[in-house]
Amino acid sequence: MRDTKKATGLALISLSFLTLASSAVSPVLASVGQAYPDIPSAMISLLTTLPSLLAIPMTLFCGHIAGKRISYRSLAICGLACNFISGIAPAFTHNFYLLLLFRALFGCGTGILTPLVMPIMMSVFQGDEVHRQASRNAVSTNIGAVMFQMLGGVACERWGWEATFLIYIVILPALFVVAKMLPEPPALSEEDKKKKVSFSVFAPTIKWCVLYFCHMLLFYVCVTETSSVIFERGFGDSMTAAVILSLVTFSGVIGGWIYKFINGWGIRALGLAYVFLALGYLVMSVCPNVFVMGAGAVIVGIGFGVNMPAIQVFVGMEVPAYARSNAASFANVFGSLGSFFSKFVMTAAAGVFGFQNSQSNFVICVAAYLILAVFCFAFAVRAKN
Repeated sequence: MRDTKKATGLALISLSFLTLASSAVSPVLASVGQAYPDIPSAMISLLTTLPSLLAIPMTLFCGHIAGKRISYRSLAICGLACNFISGIAPAFTHNFYLLLLFRALFGCGTGILTPLVMPIMMSVFQGDEVHRQASRNAVSTNIGAVMFQMLGGVACERWGWEATFLIYIVILPALFVVAKMLPEPPALSEEDKKKKVSFSVFAPTIKWCVLYFCHMLLFYVCVTETSSVIFERGFGDSMTAAVILSLVTFSGVIGGWIYKFINGWGIRALGLAYVFLALGYLVMSVCPNVFVMGAGAVIVGIGFGVNMPAIQVFVGMEVPAYARSNAASFANVFGSLGSFFSKFVMTAAAGVFGFQNSQSNFVICVAAYLILAVFCFAFAVRAKN
């Protein structure tokens, strides 16, 4: 049993390492925009948000069949293979719309993988083991994002933005690890496989899903606007953007590590995460130079790192085992929708308030995250009474 848990834990860490692989493109959005000057900036942003949108139908479908019609292991291998092929393919095309197509396929691969980690984890680990593994998964996710963003920026600066996509070659060793080491978790009984997952089963997860939607809508402002802010303020180039974004994800490692110590706080842990996110965005909104902006990015990352494992565990604990893959896909649909609509919602909000630059969007996030924090703390007080 110990060997099974060890092998499962390593495979889950490998899958989690690739969770934010699409972020490799974020630091080079400005460079891609310069390469395609006739393409609107909103379309350029689709390179990071389209995978999130296309992941939605695939996530829902795979969440429905995972562990029931097709094994978790087979789906994991299929998803990784899809991501590997569609990840490196854009390096060999100069057509923007073909580039978008490959990014869409990358989103499909991500959608296959999305509903797998939580149900596998909760079927193999119990009690505090779940929180510890979720913390390790979060740490791995953020380490992976740091690597993808840093290498993406370096490749763009030295060999052009097309070279950024070649870093997806690292998916290949992850594919080998999963294929060799991921054991199939305990199978559902025939009775559980036949049970219908009704809305009433999902109802307890709605509050977490809504929080996750709001969080991703606000968090993706950092992903899509940081590069523009750096160019507008004259702080640097694509490499500078890569460094700032890598600080967000690197400090997410700290947040993921912190979570295992505060998981007993329940929804108050999310409230603390949102306070950190608000504070980080505040610093980034008033930064006079790139060093202060980096400090704000670190604070944002800590809040992001706490939020990730908390939402994953809270959703899994609200539903029975036979519905966990469905619940994971349901929650991640909310997150993907938040990521996709982030640019459009923020553009509309900036227009309402009369903001004229990308940095002003950070101000909107400060207010929104503080509202979320107040909600979490108020909910905790009400639940206690």
